[in-house]
Amino acid sequence: MRKLKSLALVAFAAVAISACSSSGKDVEEGSEQALYGKGQSYLQDADYSQAIRYLDAVKNRFPGSQYNKQAQLDLIYAYYKSEDYTNALVTADRFIQQYPQSPNLDYVIYMAGLTNSALGDNWFQDFFGVDRATRESTSIKTAFANFQTLIQHFPNSPYAPDALARMAYIKASLARHELAIAKFYAKRNAHVAVANRVVGMLQQYPDTKATLEALPLMKNAYEQMGLTKLAQQADSIIQANQNKQFEDVAKPQEPELVTPKK
Repeated sequence: MRKLKSLALVAFAAVAISACSSSGKDVEEGSEQALYGKGQSYLQDADYSQAIRYLDAVKNRFPGSQYNKQAQLDLIYAYYKSEDYTNALVTADRFIQQYPQSPNLDYVIYMAGLTNSALGDNWFQDFFGVDRATRESTSIKTAFANFQTLIQHFPNSPYAPDALARMAYIKASLARHELAIAKFYAKRNAHVAVANRVVGMLQQYPDTKATLEALPLMKNAYEQMGLTKLAQQADSIIQANQNKQFEDVAKPQEPELVTPKK
């Protein structure tokens, strides 16, 4: 399990920042059972800010209690639903460090993937029809790493099918991101940069529509540099794939999440 732990932490590295958590001092005193019960009630009512207050109090006041592990799982969910993505990731990272043998690691890594995917989203861009694949891609790459870790180590997890669907969507998005960069370089006649970018796409995203669309850019770049043989090779790839069809990869819907109780 040590190997899994290190893999997961690499995926969280993009958001490895310190976060200030509520100490729970503004929550009335009570036993860990009472505080956890209130947190659960608020969680069921989708009052995530109040749920976080009580669950965080359980985590901070009773670090060794039987409710601590479950409180952290619930906090990851509550932070995600309240769009406090930084704290969701920090809590997930902490959980993996504290409970490396937990049977709920697949859930935690899955939630990290969802959270990093959400960090890559932007409502304003969605509203105005801007393709997010043309924007900064660090969070979405981290999400892909999270889902990949889940599939590799927990192939039979109930979260695996959705993770696979999200990886396919992310892969197509990242390929479009690379295509946008290649086009940017092509407009500026940066032929070496264009060729290198498309070669990278062929290596990382060979079976995507964006990579097929990028091949003419690579061919033209080689022609402009006088690299006739490489241009001919690029043309051969284009001709071999000219009738290839790609299905649109739709963005997966928001899953119906339930915090595991184990």
